[in-house]
Order: sequence, then C-alpha cells, then structure tokens
Amino acid sequence: MNKDREKKILSEILNGDEVAFDEFYEEYFPKVYKYAYKRVKSREVVEDLTSETFIKVLKGLPHFEVREYGGLDVWIYKIERNVIRDWFRRNIGKETLPFEEEWENKFFPILNDPYVTMEVSEIRDFINNALDEIPAQYKEIINLRFFGRRSLKEIAMILGKTEDNVKVLQFRALNALRNRLKEKLDEK
Repeated sequence: MNKDREKKILSEILNGDEVAFDEFYEEYFPKVYKYAYKRVKSREVVEDLTSETFIKVLKGLPHFEVREYGGLDVWIYKIERNVIRDWFRRNIGKETLPFEEEWENKFFPILNDPYVTMEVSEIRDFINNALDEIPAQYKEIINLRFFGRRSLKEIAMILGKTEDNVKVLQFRALNALRNRLKEKLDEK
C-alpha cells in the first residue's frame, strides 16, 4: 500500500468508514497473523495476539503519522513485536500447543502431487525445527527478512537498530541457521 493510499485509508478509518477498515484489515491481517505464527505456533495464542495487535493499532491510529520511511506496516510490526514480547514475558515456562494445521495449507493452494507435498512439508519442518534452535534474536531477523519480506531499513526501524547492525545480525543469523542445519543433517 503506497503512502497516499495509507493516508486516505487512515483518514477514512478515523472518520468511522467501515469499508476502509475492512480494506485495511484485509491488507494487514495475513501479515500480522503469519508473523505471530512464526513466533508462537499456537492457533489460539496467534489469534489472541493478532486481535490484541489490531486493538492497539486502532487505539494508536489517531496518533500515527505516515512518514516517507517505514510507514504504516513498520509501525504495525513494532506494535505486534511488543505484543508478542509481552505475551512471552507473561507465559514464560508455559507450553503452547502446536499448530494443528499449517499456515500455508489455509492460505495457499495445496500442491496436487502428494509426494511433492510430503517432501515440501518435511523440508519446511526440518528448517522450522532448526530455526527454533538458534537464538531468538537471529530467528526474529530471519523471520522478518525472509518470511515477512521486510527490507533491511524496515527491520532496523522495527528493532530500533541501525541498518549496518541488522546486516551483521542477518549474516550471523544465516550462519547460525546454516550451521544448525548442517549439524541436523549430520545427525541423520
């Protein structure tokens, strides 16, 4: 969504336009939900975190200003990141139930060939398991960059770091993931 469209939608939402809110929700819900899922992997918790994020976004909209850098989606990710962080603080040590259905199965077409589907699923699980075993800071960088498709500049804004720092963290994160994948392959 471009900056002019963001300004128009936000203005319409603040004036109580339900159609504008629906458009806003349709645009950002999948992104917010997917980011939360990558961090928590529990359907019920992800739904709660997504709702809480949208509530905080709506409460903060009157104070939000569209800027040339970052924009609305970066602001939403910052809010969501804080919501997820708060949830982890409140629930440290508590187990969450694994997601029964994969995110991709709900929102993307399923491949017709069952052997290909099984291989893709095994590879995805293998990578996700390795991701779960690297430091949280590295996992977050990888999720934002490759699953969230965020630019280095946007990630820097979300995390409150410099772009150079994000580049270094991304390099380290990819090395940590690569090493963990190698270790897991050697175990097999």
